Amino acid sequence: MTLQSAGPHVPATAAEWDRVRELKLEILAKDPLQIRAEDYPQLRSDVLLSWKRSMLARVDPWSTVFPADEEFVPKSRLAQVAQPIMNRLEDQIADLSSWGFLADRGCRLLTAVVGDHPQGRQFRQVRLRPGLCFAEDQIGTNGIGCAHEEQRAFIISGTEHFRMDSEVLTTTGVNIRDPYTKRYVGTLGVHCRREHGSGAVLPLVVEIGRSIEAQLLASRADGERVFFDFFLRMQRRFRGAVIGVTKSLYVANTKARSLVGEADEDLLRRLAEEASVRSRTSTVRRRLSSGHAVSIQITPVEQAPGDFAAVLTLEPEAEDAGTDFAQLPWGDGGAIGTDFRDQLRRALESKQAVLLSGERGTGKRFAAAEALVRPGAPAAELDGAVAQLDKQAWLKSLQAAVGNPAVPLLLSHIEEIPLELMTTVADLVARARCPLVGTTSEQVDEDSPAVFVRESFPVVLPVPPLRDRADEFSALCRGILAEFEAADGKPHTFAPKTLAALVANDWPGNIRQLRQVLATSRIRAAGHEIRLTDLPARYGRGQAGRVLGEMERLERQALMVALREAGGNRNAAAEKLGISRATIYRKLKRYELH
Repeated sequence: MTLQSAGPHVPATAAEWDRVRELKLEILAKDPLQIRAEDYPQLRSDVLLSWKRSMLARVDPWSTVFPADEEFVPKSRLAQVAQPIMNRLEDQIADLSSWGFLADRGCRLLTAVVGDHPQGRQFRQVRLRPGLCFAEDQIGTNGIGCAHEEQRAFIISGTEHFRMDSEVLTTTGVNIRDPYTKRYVGTLGVHCRREHGSGAVLPLVVEIGRSIEAQLLASRADGERVFFDFFLRMQRRFRGAVIGVTKSLYVANTKARSLVGEADEDLLRRLAEEASVRSRTSTVRRRLSSGHAVSIQITPVEQAPGDFAAVLTLEPEAEDAGTDFAQLPWGDGGAIGTDFRDQLRRALESKQAVLLSGERGTGKRFAAAEALVRPGAPAAELDGAVAQLDKQAWLKSLQAAVGNPAVPLLLSHIEEIPLELMTTVADLVARARCPLVGTTSEQVDEDSPAVFVRESFPVVLPVPPLRDRADEFSALCRGILAEFEAADGKPHTFAPKTLAALVANDWPGNIRQLRQVLATSRIRAAGHEIRLTDLPARYGRGQAGRVLGEMERLERQALMVALREAGGNRNAAAEKLGISRATIYRKLKRYELH
């Protein structure tokens, strides 16, 4: 656990706190991008940097509200193992104006102990509850938030806090790491009235943190010890990306973390479970959400009945090795987001016309144009929406195009072809001699004349909406940024929280909407990195603290579908879902659908 570096000392007198407050008010009136540490030598540079981050995150320094995850369940191995130590801490601070907080890796309060004094009892009754968030981008500079952000021990004294309501406190933060996995699992903070605190308190908090880490090590079951021993041996033998997976754990070395994204974790867990069932080492080839094609060797580790464990080594495949990257499966090989592309390719190879059907903006036209690319033969395109301008001229162009086997044809927006042309167009599609892909944004009604055109395509493939393509979302975002860079020469990357917030949105406008948001965010970004604050407000709001899990995302989608089918009537939607009126109102608020 690294302590803070030397520099201006921690303020400890009324005069020093008053001076820091004056400087803070001066800095709050400035553009955060223009704030430089060398202009304020009286301040600790790491505190000034935290203020700057807090300003960029738009934290309100005058707020008195602590954000909370109201549905947070404080059940974790860290909380369970640390509770006896927290109980001893409570006994030690019984007569002091002090508080002890234990937060998870998302800076959400797991458990708190408060000295048995009047101020402490009032603080416990009014403000403390599991799920309170102490992240720096939520409440600004504080001991726990800064320790989490900087990944080192921190002390914040009095007016160094970003929020005015915390200026009477001294707060600390010490990171807790699992000694076996080296993974950051949470933060311990011991806080007190500022006049009772000093720089000497931080080493004491560090010692308590080390006691918790020692307890984490001692609490490991035999099966976990065998698993971690094997994981560490594989790290020494294999210099590349190594990942360990059990029923409840996921650990990765540095190279693996740079290669594998959150969207890949479910895939790797499934591969580990399957290898454990077969009880033998296996090797598969997959394409990750980052776009990298990799060879994955999965070695099962013996566990107790009902559990599974495996260690996976990932080897990126070189592009000159003859691998056809477009044909490698995304994720577990059954991901809906890319399966339609593979089916589209196979249908065209078998000389069958294909109709792509799906919501507007899902990338149907782009996927069709990409599949129709032929060396030296650019695809022709006819748009059904423009047929109204000159019906006969458009029909003649279609007749000529379908009769030319040398030139692929993209027939877009078939649902907008004039009714009187539908039968003729259907006949031309059925007899087409060229590679042909059509697109439609609607499910054609059985009574509509457009059904003749739809049925003239031997193959109809649904293109899933963006909300169902989480496995390729990261690669898609980076691909769009690459297109923008090719156009203007300005490279951009994503901050981790930015990409997580984008994935958590529902994207009713699909890829078209995503492209617009990314274009806007590039303009707003001050540098090459697109941060959470660069996103338009509705896309970053509420996503920084907690990204929706898979089940939560599906629940949110089910709510949206029920509301849409009920015409916006919440009572009818609740009845359709089989939940109470109070429950649907609570869930709509939780998922920001109210």
